[in-house]
Amino acid sequence: MSVVKNISLENLLSFIDHLIESGISIIGPVKKGKQVYFKDIANSEQIYFDYIQTVMSAKEIVFPKHEPLFRYQKKEKDIELESVLPEIKDTVVFGVRPCDAAGLDYLKLFFKEGYEDEHVKKRFEKITFIAVSCKKSDSACFCTSVGLNPGSSKGSDVLFTETESGLFYVETATDKGESLISNHNGFFIDTEKTDKTSYLTSPETKFNVDQIKDGFKIAFDSPLWFNESLGCVGCGGCAFACPTCTCFDIQDEGNIVKGARVRCWDSCGFSLFTKHASGHNPRNIQSERRRQRLMHKFKYSVDNLGIISCVGCGRCIRMCPGQLNIFENLVNITEEKNAG
Repeated sequence: MSVVKNISLENLLSFIDHLIESGISIIGPVKKGKQVYFKDIANSEQIYFDYIQTVMSAKEIVFPKHEPLFRYQKKEKDIELESVLPEIKDTVVFGVRPCDAAGLDYLKLFFKEGYEDEHVKKRFEKITFIAVSCKKSDSACFCTSVGLNPGSSKGSDVLFTETESGLFYVETATDKGESLISNHNGFFIDTEKTDKTSYLTSPETKFNVDQIKDGFKIAFDSPLWFNESLGCVGCGGCAFACPTCTCFDIQDEGNIVKGARVRCWDSCGFSLFTKHASGHNPRNIQSERRRQRLMHKFKYSVDNLGIISCVGCGRCIRMCPGQLNIFENLVNITEEKNAG
């Protein structure tokens, strides 16, 4: 059962400082120039509150851009392998938006399917995620189009909603979140369950997600993929910023004596992603690679995991140098198929 509390901004900052002093690592939104990024926090004064979205998602916290999976070393005629599991301190991530938190839920599913990834699992076990509801949005936000909302607790352990200047309404969503709040109850005030709607932003709903999913069942051969992909330069920025893109490559770094096998981010938008050693590439042009990314979001992840893998954060729109717009692409493709 969810626990509800209130906390003042002053007590919230004291709560964060107390966690740091007790040895818990804190990651939160920090402003660098005009942009906001998730960074390690040394004190609560570093946390920046007035932002719509961080440049990069919280994905990297549980699924790093680059990490060793094991190390190898040649000793005489034998090869010794050393497993490398991450050493993770108890960590609290503060300030993820509800769309990012929902993305974390997808990552949990993806990295459990077939084989449970021990690296990702260990990070999720040691990290508590505190989401903060959205009180403002921009034209790139479309969480309401994919079944979420600016005050959703899906994927988070605790959700904070600013209800008035300097006061936050607090809801626990998991046992881990309830434990965090109850163990530091002195910073919080008891309250009654509150309707948060008036304190949340209202992003425009851009499409009906069920119609998009139905349309994508027959969208593979649409002639519009070429036109809808003309702006794509294959930079991979959308995939790297996305909370749910999970493409990775495995590489060996080192020499014949010693080294490490590492996992690093990749993207289905890169021209080398599917290129064979023979030189053949089954997705030889950029429109086919763009199609793969969107089909994965709204068809393949539904087929494999039962949910779409888009949370409507809008990062791919803000990031794109070619000004591609995912929800315009989705609507144009599916309307053409439905009309046909």
